[in-house]
Amino acid sequence: MSIELRKNFETELNIYLKENLTLTNYMKILKNRININRIGDINVQGELSWGYLNNANGYFLSLSIDSIELNDFFNEIAPPYKSNLLTDNTFFMNTLMEKFKLFATKIGGTVDLPRNEEEISKTCEWIFTKIRDIYLPRVMNLIDLKSDAINDVIANPNYYAYPFLTILYIIKKNNIPLSDIDMDFILSKKITGNKLFDKNLLDTYL
Repeated sequence: MSIELRKNFETELNIYLKENLTLTNYMKILKNRININRIGDINVQGELSWGYLNNANGYFLSLSIDSIELNDFFNEIAPPYKSNLLTDNTFFMNTLMEKFKLFATKIGGTVDLPRNEEEISKTCEWIFTKIRDIYLPRVMNLIDLKSDAINDVIANPNYYAYPFLTILYIIKKNNIPLSDIDMDFILSKKITGNKLFDKNLLDTYL
């Protein structure tokens, strides 16, 4: 019964997202995920996917981004510290990791598998709204290296391979005055990998 419910819901969710979610031409909704493949002025690959957790009987979101531009910068700098991530991604998170559960409808960090047509409709709307208002903007900010991505990094540095270097690159790319940035926080332990190295890099790179 649960397998049939899942198949039915996931089909309905894919249809709902295709009908309602506005995506760029380098994003495509596939089975249980939004595929990202941007080639040209900015080379980025990634995905926003939704998975089912058996022991919670519910769904969670995963987001991953590989930015060639940022990764080239990281390799050029060759920082004397490791990435925050266990993967090779520029950015990775899932909604189970969230300290404050923005996606979940319950404590465990998931959205319950709906059991009937009314619940399916409400759950599709819930997931669509969260993707549209929270997670897709976060992805787009990093893909386009927008200044808004700095606030995303500050809010959740553990989602980023090199949070300080990511912020530094975005500051430089967007010509953001340091007076507009909370540099004390950016040079704090939460953001930096090695404060002395990062401070020296800040002084020489900008």
